[in-house]
Amino acid sequence: MSATVTRRRRGFTLVEVLIALVLLSLLMLVLTSALRGMGQVEERVEQRIEAADDYRLATQLLGDVLGHVSARRHSVQAAGGPAQAPFFEARPDSLAWIGVMPARFGLGGRHYLRLALEPGEGGARLVLRYAPWTGGPRFDAWTQAEARVLAWPVGALSLRYQEPASGQWSEAWPPPGMAVSALPPTLLPTAVELRLEGPAPAWPPLVVALRASYVSDPAAVMGGFGGSGR
Repeated sequence: MSATVTRRRRGFTLVEVLIALVLLSLLMLVLTSALRGMGQVEERVEQRIEAADDYRLATQLLGDVLGHVSARRHSVQAAGGPAQAPFFEARPDSLAWIGVMPARFGLGGRHYLRLALEPGEGGARLVLRYAPWTGGPRFDAWTQAEARVLAWPVGALSLRYQEPASGQWSEAWPPPGMAVSALPPTLLPTAVELRLEGPAPAWPPLVVALRASYVSDPAAVMGGFGGSGR
């Protein structure tokens, strides 16, 4: 009788304790991996939401600043081109113009603007440069202008410009070989197409319609060209 009671009161063996510890360790490992996975999924979701917000804000800003392009003309020295043209330097990989910065970004009024890729830490960046309009026909001190990074890292930027009459796209404006008489009254394209390579998530091709400050009466703008959004 005493021997039976002694066997019943005996504790766990060392082997049983080790097995229990191993099982507990495996359980903790599984739980830790699950929690880590949930944290990574949540982080990726937050990154995608943040990237989507950045894309929305960037495209909205581009739509605003390209939606009020100045058609004010100034004298130019270009062989075979018009004697006067607006400040609109359109290239396959950059665009500079005069437009209106939205007041909600703390600015407002006419600005010199440039959209181009610039080198930066971690890769090239899509940068919108802007400086207050001083009345001059052009602006070249872009390194001194304020900057807003729209996307990064970016592998390449390509721009195309739509010809109003035919709807065709060209990598330069005015299109090579187009006669001055064939240009629209504003001397500006109808739209700009922007393609980016590199940002994650990827940007779809972005087409922004250009709306000039005036349509066909340059004289009506010459005296009223200032800080308004007209």
